[in-house]
Amino acid sequence: MSKRYSIGDLESLSGIKAHTLRIWESRYNLLVPQRTETNIRYYSDTDLKKVLNVAVLVNGGIRISKIAKLNNKELTDLVRERSNGGHDHQGIINALKIAMMEYDEDAFDQILSRCMLNMGAENCFNSVLSDFIRQLGILWQTGAVSISHEHFVTNIIKQKLFTLIDQLSVRPSNDAIRFLLFLPSGELHELGLLYMHFLLRKNGFRSVYLGQDVPIESIVETKDKINPNVIISFFTTQPKKENIGNYLLELGNSFNSKHMEFLMAGYPFKNYNGENNDKRFHLYPSLEEIRKDLFIRILKMEYRAS
Repeated sequence: MSKRYSIGDLESLSGIKAHTLRIWESRYNLLVPQRTETNIRYYSDTDLKKVLNVAVLVNGGIRISKIAKLNNKELTDLVRERSNGGHDHQGIINALKIAMMEYDEDAFDQILSRCMLNMGAENCFNSVLSDFIRQLGILWQTGAVSISHEHFVTNIIKQKLFTLIDQLSVRPSNDAIRFLLFLPSGELHELGLLYMHFLLRKNGFRSVYLGQDVPIESIVETKDKINPNVIISFFTTQPKKENIGNYLLELGNSFNSKHMEFLMAGYPFKNYNGENNDKRFHLYPSLEEIRKDLFIRILKMEYRAS
């Protein structure tokens, strides 16, 4: 079933200002909005895909007057040609969005592979895919994409990450800092955390990745064998915001080491005002903030394997 988007939705999803879209609409007939029974303008999935395509080309330096003359096939072909090279981050992101919405695995894989080749795997993930994942969250919240879209791209990106991890030649030393990574019960959004696992392994640390939907009792089972120095988790939908305080309390009480640290990230922590008296816990609005803080502290030798 086709979704309905306001011009504000198109702005937030494409990065093109609503005012600019209105000008293009009237001057070039770029979009033809439909109207509800109460005469409210709205746009379709087809309109959204077109705007995403146009954004790729405009960001790549092509004039809107030239773009407006292209039919849909010409527009799509030119976007694929442009997204296969260069370093236009938002252009690559929009091209990935289009491939995702079309369930075009070959196109998505090709764009992602080209990004990694041109920019290097780590730069591609840090500057492009991290932003794509963030914007994917917006698409999901507005109803522009479904859970099937998310599973589609998640599986492709996971394959890339597992390949990168398998190819790592770095082996941690016996005294390397030990990390334990997991997602809480009911939480399935693992791309960011899996990428964190890759970065830790790449930098010579011991990292054990438990994956999705892990209850606290299963984390505790690993305590004696892994003896982690740092535990990292990421919250998107679980636990619910009103339950986070109790969850952190239970998790903290399950580990009695005073030298262990818990790095918890996720949107719920952006304006989190809940009680957290356990000084071992550090709360961040995103995994990117953990990554920045973590490696700064490692460089300062604040972490030691015990």
